[in-house]
Amino acid sequence: MAQNTLFELIHSMSMSEKRHFKLFSLKHVIGDKNQYTLLFDAIDKQKKYNEKNLNDLSFVKNLSAEKNYLYRLILKSLNAFHSKLNSKNKIYNWLQSVEILYHKGLYQQALKLTKKASELAKENDLFIQELAVREVEAELMSKQFLYTDAIQNIERSEKVMQVAKNFNAIQKIAMQSYEKGFEMGMTRSAKDLKKIKTLIEKEEVKSAKNCLSSRAEMYRLGMLLSYFYLINDSIKMLEFTKKLTSHYQKNSFLIEYSMIGYIFSLSSLARAYTQNRQEEKAIETLQILDECQIKYNFNNSPKIAARIFFYSLNNRLDISLNKDDYKKCGQLLKTNEREFEKLSPFIGKPLLYEYYFLTTKYYFVIGEFRKALRCTNVIINDSSFKAREDLLSVIRLINLLIYFELNTDFTLGYLTKNTYNYFKKRKRLFKVEDELIRFMKNQNKIQSKAILKKDLLQLKESMQKWKKHKFEYRPFQQFDFEYWAKAKLEKKLICELN
Repeated sequence: MAQNTLFELIHSMSMSEKRHFKLFSLKHVIGDKNQYTLLFDAIDKQKKYNEKNLNDLSFVKNLSAEKNYLYRLILKSLNAFHSKLNSKNKIYNWLQSVEILYHKGLYQQALKLTKKASELAKENDLFIQELAVREVEAELMSKQFLYTDAIQNIERSEKVMQVAKNFNAIQKIAMQSYEKGFEMGMTRSAKDLKKIKTLIEKEEVKSAKNCLSSRAEMYRLGMLLSYFYLINDSIKMLEFTKKLTSHYQKNSFLIEYSMIGYIFSLSSLARAYTQNRQEEKAIETLQILDECQIKYNFNNSPKIAARIFFYSLNNRLDISLNKDDYKKCGQLLKTNEREFEKLSPFIGKPLLYEYYFLTTKYYFVIGEFRKALRCTNVIINDSSFKAREDLLSVIRLINLLIYFELNTDFTLGYLTKNTYNYFKKRKRLFKVEDELIRFMKNQNKIQSKAILKKDLLQLKESMQKWKKHKFEYRPFQQFDFEYWAKAKLEKKLICELN
């Protein structure tokens, strides 16, 4: 077992799951029962995993073996606790019971359970589970000489296989589009556009008629939403986020199947409303998102709680920044500090770094440059983070602006060279990046305020030009570099501009 696997499992558990484990362990551990609950408590109290401290505990004799046993015991406890959590779990529990009844020769009793399980699987688009149930069901029918029923059952399985095959094909295309989108974050060239466009033009995803199940349509809509986000078609983005969210709400089993997908659709809907300047509807959507925690009983999952928190907070920060409401932005950061500390360990880097990017923008526009620098460094210093090229690009450009504001001439020269090499290596040196880096290179040569003013004016004019370009305008949606040049010319902070 990896050193921190048990630590991660224990720290992912809710209070109710931990209470259930304590009771469960009393029934399932004989003899040295207290050792495992003591080890559980010791790991639960750790803020950061420390193997040495655990080895030093008086009751620990063989830490590796005891950790393995405790891990398996926790999983058994969680299986029991969540036995009726969703349709999949109910089907698997029924199948376990069917297996026992089958081996006891109680075929009729087993058949009653398989009928329940197959109906539930059918109602919830659970193709693989339905196939597993129907395989057992056919065997049970044959044992009772119900061959006609068995044949009909097998014919139903053949139809389910076709539905499953259709689902897999559409899901695969959707995953390919998500992968491309995850890499680039936004299209910056005709080459980027071609990468993603070839996927949505495939026959399987051209129409809802090609989807043989609600789950397949869920992935088709999700893929189209991703596409319109990447190409920045805000009107189509709003149209398809509405369709996707409505599809989830009309087919409630999809929320059970893909809770994170539903949460993402609400977050995307709020973002689409924001991009279409419908901030009030965006806030209404975020309220629905916040209520999901209780409405769908997501309380047992810190990772889902973290998703809801960061989707909601990031959207609210974005709305405040777009409205130049910097006071509201500061309030959001302040009031959510404790929840951020609590949930940030449970969130993936793309969402976490989006938060740091938004806070960077906030601190930069109000002139808190050192705080902005700390936020950019969280992202830039993480060499393992390879996704979201759009975010990685713009954060490096803002990082240059921060060093310019801090008047660190030596560091700026060194950093400008490194930034240039970064973009060249990644083949991301587009016109906006090139203009900004060229401006920064010239700063080491500037001897007068008059020349600086001239360079700033030239930068402002070039940024105005690239704002109108088919692809080059995209970075300005994340940060308005022209606005920064304007602020420098007027000797103001961005937040002080009219």
